[in-house]
Amino acid sequence: MRSPFILVTVLVVASLFTAVTTTVADQPDDIPLIGFDFDNGFSTNQTTVITGSIEDEVKPASVTWSIVASEPYLVELDSGNFSGILEEADSSGSRPIWTWSLEIDVAEYSPCTCYLTVTVETTSEGITQSNRVLFLGDTSRSAIIVNSPEPGDWVHESISVSGWSMYPMTWTTPELRLFAKPASSSIDACSAEADSDMSAHLSIIIPDGEFSESLDISGLSDGWHSLYAENYDPSGVTYSQECIPIQVNNLAPSISIEGPDHSLEGASDLFFDASATDDPVWGREELHYMWVLRKPSHSGQTPLQIVMGQDKGTMTIPTGSSGDYTLTLVVTDAGGISSTMVKIFTIQNVVPKAIASLDDSSIEDGSRIKLSPGSEWMLDASLSEDSENDQSGLRCVWKIDHQPVYEGCIRALSWPPDARDEIILTLDVIDDDDEYGSISVLLVHPEAGEPLPYSLIVLVISTLFMLSAILLRYRSSDDSSSIPKWKSDE
Repeated sequence: MRSPFILVTVLVVASLFTAVTTTVADQPDDIPLIGFDFDNGFSTNQTTVITGSIEDEVKPASVTWSIVASEPYLVELDSGNFSGILEEADSSGSRPIWTWSLEIDVAEYSPCTCYLTVTVETTSEGITQSNRVLFLGDTSRSAIIVNSPEPGDWVHESISVSGWSMYPMTWTTPELRLFAKPASSSIDACSAEADSDMSAHLSIIIPDGEFSESLDISGLSDGWHSLYAENYDPSGVTYSQECIPIQVNNLAPSISIEGPDHSLEGASDLFFDASATDDPVWGREELHYMWVLRKPSHSGQTPLQIVMGQDKGTMTIPTGSSGDYTLTLVVTDAGGISSTMVKIFTIQNVVPKAIASLDDSSIEDGSRIKLSPGSEWMLDASLSEDSENDQSGLRCVWKIDHQPVYEGCIRALSWPPDARDEIILTLDVIDDDDEYGSISVLLVHPEAGEPLPYSLIVLVISTLFMLSAILLRYRSSDDSSSIPKWKSDE
């Protein structure tokens, strides 16, 4: 009859069967090394002495041991402290070694499939544990140690399961069955044994000590699962089952971004909202956001801005620089699975508006202006307009007969040498994107004669035409009266 799991038992198994190490962050490689002078599955029917060692920079502050029986429940049979009996041994390495020994009275424990755990505590590296299986006396129950995954690990698509499994006695081919069952929560995971005969197997191994197997879990739904490793025996005599709670995370987050596709340069900031992004099962509480802003139209793929964090579900972008942009959002869930979405938007440049005056009189595009007497006239384009971000950087270029002659929004105009009595003055107001607005006027030198008005020219021509017509008519009338008439013969 298989014994039902209880939660306390499961948690003890999870911690017992995994070498747990807590280290100082800046010394991850200096953990103590726990050695055993015997192999896993050490079997004996008589009182024996087992030995091992501890390797570390300094003598450990505390080294303790415990022996736990695996049936019918995990029960601690004995425990003690090696700290007072540690002896320093010769070391060929860079760190000292301290040895320990333990006498095991088989009669006290037998029969027992037991787990010996050695725990080392140091002042700087924290706590390190390691364990070995002991088959004491005529025990029949098999043993399993699952080294990975660790309890609560996030797993995706596939998982590597490693550990140790052995039957102390066999009468059929041994089987190590690996399978998983969904759980409603972390509390529910591994809260009971499972029937491998009623479960789909992820893998079946013939165990003989150390094992390592890669399991395809792409078909498992997201959520908590109980991962079982079972030494199968339909009779229950050598049967053993261990369970590790895992978090399956096959589905990537679903990204949603709301934000504009277009904006004018210098308008209010653009707001992009991805707060509706969600993970289908694990929720949005632990989602990590990374926003990357690029401007392919100018700087290519070089990021202009990177913003990241768990509370960065929104992004605000100023509209101070026009161009085509890409905003890439990478959302990673608590299990390390990410999704990516790219938002493309454009900030359209505002073309400058050229506004100018000549000697404080406004210049109208296409007009004709006769200059006042003098040799210089003041040009002022400082009131030209653009978006706020570009206003201070506007360039003013003045052209005469389409040739640049001045740069600067306030300049003094001098009549060019050898110029005609009329010239075309053009103002180009240019922004930082090299877009510009223009106005042009026809300037007349102050000493140039005024041409006859067009209406007067038309009147004179009309009058001459009429006089010519009258004169011709008069002459025609005189010629007709002087023509002799033929008289008919009487």
